[in-house]
Amino acid sequence: MAPFAVVAAITSTSAASDEIGGRPSTYGWREVSGGVDAARDQWLFYSGATIAPFSRDIYSDGWRLRFGGGYGQYGYDAIGPHTNCGDATQNDICTETDRRTRHFRVSHSYAEALLGYYLQLGQLTAKAFAGAAMTTNHHLNGQDASHDDDGTEFGVKGALELWLTLNDQSWTSLDLSYSTARNESASRWRAGWRITPSLSVGPELRYDKNIESGDGAWNGRSGLFARYEWQGGEISAAGGAAWWVDDWEPKDPSAYGTLNVLFQY
Repeated sequence: MAPFAVVAAITSTSAASDEIGGRPSTYGWREVSGGVDAARDQWLFYSGATIAPFSRDIYSDGWRLRFGGGYGQYGYDAIGPHTNCGDATQNDICTETDRRTRHFRVSHSYAEALLGYYLQLGQLTAKAFAGAAMTTNHHLNGQDASHDDDGTEFGVKGALELWLTLNDQSWTSLDLSYSTARNESASRWRAGWRITPSLSVGPELRYDKNIESGDGAWNGRSGLFARYEWQGGEISAAGGAAWWVDDWEPKDPSAYGTLNVLFQY
């Protein structure tokens, strides 16, 4: 089975959760972001907005409102079911005659509305969110009897985003989320080293899983990222290798790439 659930799982993670290292001289209370994610036989566009309705600015402790959504497609191969299954006593048994591998295309979209809190604890920045989530899957070129998860699911989502400044030259971040809609869970870890005050580079690891990943299976990524920040915004790009992991055995390797932009005003 191909890692066809990667796109659906990626959507469970917020588009851009990194904090700008060091406060700018002026502050805004709104943040908008967007990006694109692509791997073999899959792609996703997403965007979101966060506001600080009761705080002085986006960097002050207080409540946050976040809205986000995205749309993408992914593909996978599946073998059709047995045919001519009937009465074995009459020699009418299942045959392999019509079984063949077929490639399916699936569209995926999602939306979420979350309430959260931003808290600065020394060098640690913590953000926690909870709210409503919606996700939709739809096969575009025929139904697959072995994967009948088409339709729209509603659920509750929670997210925790942590950023720790280690020193003037390095930082690390960890994002975790879970949604009851399609049982989606995701996590991403990054470690950044500042080549310049504005440019950071480093490794990233990612884990994703949902109801389409399979029992005992999940989707993993390992790669490198570069992140450039300026007063009121940032842009980051990442790339590396992705796998569908079944019982800790990596399968179906693929390259992946992401591009994110964020603006605060």
